Amino acid sequence: MLTDSSINQNIASLLPSLSSSDVEKFTDDWLNAYGSFFGKSFPTSVTHQPFLWVIRSSLLKILDSFDLSNMVPEGSATFNALMSAWGNLQPRVGVTEVLTKLSRKYQLGLLSNGDKGTLQAALRVFPSSVNISLILSSDYPVNCFKPCPSMYAQALAVVNGDRTQVLHVAGSAFDAQGARTFGIFSGVLDSSAIHTNPQPCFAFDDISKLLSFFDI
Repeated sequence: MLTDSSINQNIASLLPSLSSSDVEKFTDDWLNAYGSFFGKSFPTSVTHQPFLWVIRSSLLKILDSFDLSNMVPEGSATFNALMSAWGNLQPRVGVTEVLTKLSRKYQLGLLSNGDKGTLQAALRVFPSSVNISLILSSDYPVNCFKPCPSMYAQALAVVNGDRTQVLHVAGSAFDAQGARTFGIFSGVLDSSAIHTNPQPCFAFDDISKLLSFFDI
């Protein structure tokens, strides 16, 4: 529910020497590197925070590919700011209003591949009217990325295994399919996902339609 264009803007401001096309490529390379780990499990001998490990290791490679490793060495202020860019994203249009209304009636949680610290930072963009009380991350002991079953199992654990008490709203067909395969009711903010198997509970592009779906 947060925009990829925010990452573009963050990178552009931190790396002003890059052209607009280079910024776009930098962003695409980073997002693709992150996406290549979807569904993967991570040995505890490697990391207890898979998200940070993935974005850090991929950032090092991308900086090298742009000949920026000397200008932006690991641990520098700019490097650390780039790492923090994932927790400094802007919500899509309409998200804040919808979440405000939903949180008055339901307990909301954020289930994400991100680490807990990055997710907490990302949620600061919302006003106090948005009450998201649960953060379910990929951190140890989960140590995997969606659609790994252990990610979705966290949501069930909160409600003592009662699947009727969970409805997962995915941002992609890939995520919704993982939740449905696990056995959780899941819909997706992508109308094209209606043709996936298992079929999501709903599939639409306009987030405001969640309000009528949840009878609000």
